[in-house]
Amino acid sequence: MRRSGRLAFAAPLTLLVGLLGASPAAAKEKIHVQPIVNFALPPSTAGCGGNTLLPGGAQRLPITVSTVAGQVTEMINVCIDGQGPFPFIIDTGAGESVIDAHLAKRLHLTRQGATSAIEGVGCEAEATPVKLASWSAAGAVLAPQTLTAATLPDFGTKGQPVGLLGSDVLSRFGAVRIDFVHQTLTLGSTEGPADSGNQVTGPTGPAPGVNLTQGETGTTVPATSVLVPGAASLEVQLRLGHNRSHIFVVDTGSSQSVVGDALAKQDHLAHTNQAQRQTTVCSTITAPLDKSGAWSIPGVTLHPQDLGVVSFGPISSNGTAGLLGSDQLKRFGWVILDYTGGRLVLG
Repeated sequence: MRRSGRLAFAAPLTLLVGLLGASPAAAKEKIHVQPIVNFALPPSTAGCGGNTLLPGGAQRLPITVSTVAGQVTEMINVCIDGQGPFPFIIDTGAGESVIDAHLAKRLHLTRQGATSAIEGVGCEAEATPVKLASWSAAGAVLAPQTLTAATLPDFGTKGQPVGLLGSDVLSRFGAVRIDFVHQTLTLGSTEGPADSGNQVTGPTGPAPGVNLTQGETGTTVPATSVLVPGAASLEVQLRLGHNRSHIFVVDTGSSQSVVGDALAKQDHLAHTNQAQRQTTVCSTITAPLDKSGAWSIPGVTLHPQDLGVVSFGPISSNGTAGLLGSDQLKRFGWVILDYTGGRLVLG
């Protein structure tokens, strides 16, 4: 049971799942193109349960972490109206959670508004808001909400995921821990209401408690939580070499960390003769790979690696220069995304 590799990112206010394109300069080079990789799905035998209750309303949920050819993804079983389970990608880069349009139709989910267009790299897709009255993730009951129903490449086909569990959901629990080693997702508190609109630059407020740290000492990285009605994201300042820092979204939905082509050129990243095939919101692209060289976020030196080089297009208008993906985050064993306190904690 596997799925296609995917670069996924959704900005607050509007769904932009992986609107990424190959660098025009790199396209002229003779490079070896790595095929699209597939990842393991969570076992359907787990059904709609699996959660463990913790003190203070926190919960620990089983997830499936899969690594193929250096790319990493995490998925969780989601049940809707008592049906399922359905595999959803845990995608902190998705500001709005997404469900495959065909599944939404099969489940007779109620439309909550008009269909709108999502622009991708040389393509356009349609998205429709639908209402989820009853749903859960690995046994954790989630509040009713509107999801975006869209037809994404590969989604809904045999052995593929059918949705994205985004930061709009995760942020309502204040903070979450993704444990790559033990393959768990810990929700730090009971579910609260969606934020009415706020931006938190941290770290601020109480540090994550023992349910999230589990007695381990991690490194706290200042982050900015962007919380708007129905959407959320967590951003960090990232520096390539000794150059000035730029905004990177903490994006577990990106199996490969990526950098915008303009920044890669500006900071003179070394080219490789490799490229990767990736799917976007409505197309399949080839992303050349550059070497990160020395790179860091405040207080943490990141592991050198190859980065996908992409054209962010309209995403870059809000300052986003790259995505810090699961391939890098997994190297720390576990991470905590603290939306309330504006911090990223690395194990």
